[in-house]
Amino acid sequence: MAAELGKPQRNCYTLPGFDFSYGLYIHRTDGGVPEAIGHWNTVKPRTAIVQKMPRDFITMNRGALKAGYTTAHEFNLYYKAKDIRRKDDEYSRFKKCPPKVPADLTYGITAR
Repeated sequence: MAAELGKPQRNCYTLPGFDFSYGLYIHRTDGGVPEAIGHWNTVKPRTAIVQKMPRDFITMNRGALKAGYTTAHEFNLYYKAKDIRRKDDEYSRFKKCPPKVPADLTYGITAR
């Protein structure tokens, strides 16, 4: 017997009704959406990590020279004794002012 054109074959399976759910149903141990809305498990806020500012070698070198130190060993001892860190505003690149530009400066290429 030949298959009819445009119609499903006669030996197909019948599909289950509208009340059937495909896949596995996993029973929840929690209360679902009402439980989630009512009891938020929030993340505890982290304490801000204090970033150690980089060492200010220019100031430390100037101080070591004023103290009369000349060798590398003496400089290292001075660094350990006087650990000077850079200031917060020096370290941030966002707090620097934009460069000064003359008022009559024109940007771009001149038109002919």
